[in-house]
Amino acid sequence: MKRLLLTIFMILMNFSAFAEKSALISDIKIEGLQRVEPGLVFNNIPFEINDPIGAVDVSSTIKLLYKTGQFKDISLEQEGTQIIIIVNEKPVISELNFFGVEAFQDDKLKIGLSQMNFAAGLVFDKTDLKKVEQEIARQYLSLGKYTASVEAEAIPLERNRMQVNIYVEEGSISRIKEINVIGNRLFTTESLLDNFNLKVTNILSWYNKDDRYSRQVLNGDLENLRSFYMDRGYLDFKINSSLIRISENKRHVYIDISVDEGNKYTFAKSKLSGKYENVPELLLQAQIGTYEGNVFSRSQVTQTTARINQILGDYGYAFSNANAIPEIDKEERTVGFNYFIDPGKKIYVRRINFFGNEKTKDSVIRRELRQFESSWYSKKKVDRSRERLSRTQYFDNIDLQTSNVPGVTDQIDLNFQVVERNTGKLMLGAGVSSGEGLVGTFTVSQSNFLGTGNTVSSSVSTGEVNKTYALSYQDPYWTDDGVSRTFGAYRKDVNTSDLSTASYNTFSYGTNIDFTIPLSEYNSIAFGATLDLTDIELGANATQDYIEYCRSISGSTTATDCNSDSLSVSASYGKDTRNNAQFPTAGQVFRTTAQVGLPVFDMNYYILSGKAEKYWPIDGGMSFKLKGTVGLADAYGDKKFPFFKNFFMGGATTIRGYDQASVGEKTLNIATGELETTGGKTSLLGSAELFFPPPGLKNVQSFRLSTFVDGGGVFKNGIDGDVARFSAGIGAVWLSPFGPLSITYAKPLNEGTNDKVTELQFGMGGVF
Repeated sequence: MKRLLLTIFMILMNFSAFAEKSALISDIKIEGLQRVEPGLVFNNIPFEINDPIGAVDVSSTIKLLYKTGQFKDISLEQEGTQIIIIVNEKPVISELNFFGVEAFQDDKLKIGLSQMNFAAGLVFDKTDLKKVEQEIARQYLSLGKYTASVEAEAIPLERNRMQVNIYVEEGSISRIKEINVIGNRLFTTESLLDNFNLKVTNILSWYNKDDRYSRQVLNGDLENLRSFYMDRGYLDFKINSSLIRISENKRHVYIDISVDEGNKYTFAKSKLSGKYENVPELLLQAQIGTYEGNVFSRSQVTQTTARINQILGDYGYAFSNANAIPEIDKEERTVGFNYFIDPGKKIYVRRINFFGNEKTKDSVIRRELRQFESSWYSKKKVDRSRERLSRTQYFDNIDLQTSNVPGVTDQIDLNFQVVERNTGKLMLGAGVSSGEGLVGTFTVSQSNFLGTGNTVSSSVSTGEVNKTYALSYQDPYWTDDGVSRTFGAYRKDVNTSDLSTASYNTFSYGTNIDFTIPLSEYNSIAFGATLDLTDIELGANATQDYIEYCRSISGSTTATDCNSDSLSVSASYGKDTRNNAQFPTAGQVFRTTAQVGLPVFDMNYYILSGKAEKYWPIDGGMSFKLKGTVGLADAYGDKKFPFFKNFFMGGATTIRGYDQASVGEKTLNIATGELETTGGKTSLLGSAELFFPPPGLKNVQSFRLSTFVDGGGVFKNGIDGDVARFSAGIGAVWLSPFGPLSITYAKPLNEGTNDKVTELQFGMGGVF
């Protein structure tokens, strides 16, 4: 009997276990949710309704739910065929507030903290508060505020949310009191610290903010110090230590730098090695600037490797590597270099792609390229392509990237990512000039009309001397070969009563057409024609030369007013290799022009002119410019030369320090009894100018100072040294948001008795 009962019990137990395993989940309930959506839980559990209850793995389910990062406690229970999931949510950050913060914008701080996964809407973890305090304190340390204190608190809100408040006491800025260099015997501490961006507190520190300690800036300064010695031959130079000390009140920082200068080295013989069969060896040898016997300079080694890589890049080796391997002789104190060349594979450019040009047509961009598809890669051509795109002024930014072609090792794609500029301009402005007086300007232009690269412009300029109204249209690629065509119309009124010249008024109307033909990357020739209709008013006290001109073209012996019309043609040759059109520091510009008034109207004349400028970069952000202009003009046939076509000189754009248009031989006006300047048919001008950044101001790209010497003159009857004038002075130019502003102070060096002098001259506004 007992055996029968035991057997029945075992059968029932097995049946119960089998029934439990075979039972299906009838419902899944979730308890404890406040803000988390139930869908998040259902999407992260490995079972669903109608799955066998016996298949539920409690351990793996809890692990999956923990991985969501939303819960701090999870448990599973079973009631019959129901599965109950009980959760305890982590709180979420509802608000993030800052108090006492002035040095940073709240939005910037929130962006920075979001990178640490601490932001409104994210899960709150109490352990993160200390990290937040440390990060914000670190930001204040980077500003030199060592006395800043940061405290964060979390306030619970309903629905399991948290309000985080961050309280800051910014304190005062800790400023650098001393920078000491220890161990320097060959150079003074002052000369070494000139290369530092960090400075001891000085009169300009409020602007430059260069007396605030930063570890990153100090690391850069230490590298500058290392370069200073390395470029002067000290190959063994070492920085032993850099120690930072802070005063007890945390207001002053002291920096001590210990150095070991080492011995001075010279270059030994350098050589090439490696593979460069397809590149002329003589061309590579010419790039080596580390000449035997010269003082060792690390920068010369770096420049040599850069030049070698440039040449290799021009021959299609886009990923070349020229490695300078030193061969040091410590006894002789010499170092030679073996420039080992690994050119890599020769690379083709498969495709050139453009991204971001929503308005500018692809063809407008492609016509500026000098690197072409399906051709060898050339670094020089790629760099020139990017430079030409930049010179169009259609884009705010041009980013160039290369990408490998899948499955091919000798091809790449060039990808230009551009950010288009708003090229339409509507400008209203005003300016003032010592020569022109008050000047108003109004300009409407579109330099990339409908994305075609063509320029449409209309402008009005009003001054006391010149009033100009102009319309123009330019197609820079009138032909596929890059021939540019420009045509326009204008009206120009000139009133010289405020100038140091014989007075007259002219009212001109005209139209012009010009063609520019590129000869190479930097050279071009231009041809043009201008139809000009000019009315001249002389007045009762006009000088005799002007009266005689009007009477000669009008045929009247009593005329004081006349019409002087012309049809002129011009031709010019130009070359421009400047690195910047506004503030160039290197390169040159040269242009020579011939203009001839054809014998179909009143003015039969010719004007020959030439202009040359050359810039040399100098260390320390300085540059030097030499400028020269020459002009020669006269009439031909039986016509008189139009006096208003004379060359004039003096003023802020020619010989500074003298009144505008005042330099030249003086003529006595019988009617007024005054000596007046009437210009001349020959013009010479020379200028030398040294540009330099403002002392104490760093990385200022829109402002520079200069010192200069000007000399030249205009001549009526051959060049006469007694008529020439010279001046010297200083100047400043600022590219302000409302237009260029220039001011010069020049002192005449050989002022004549009847010269008119303006030592301080200035200009402001776009027309200058």
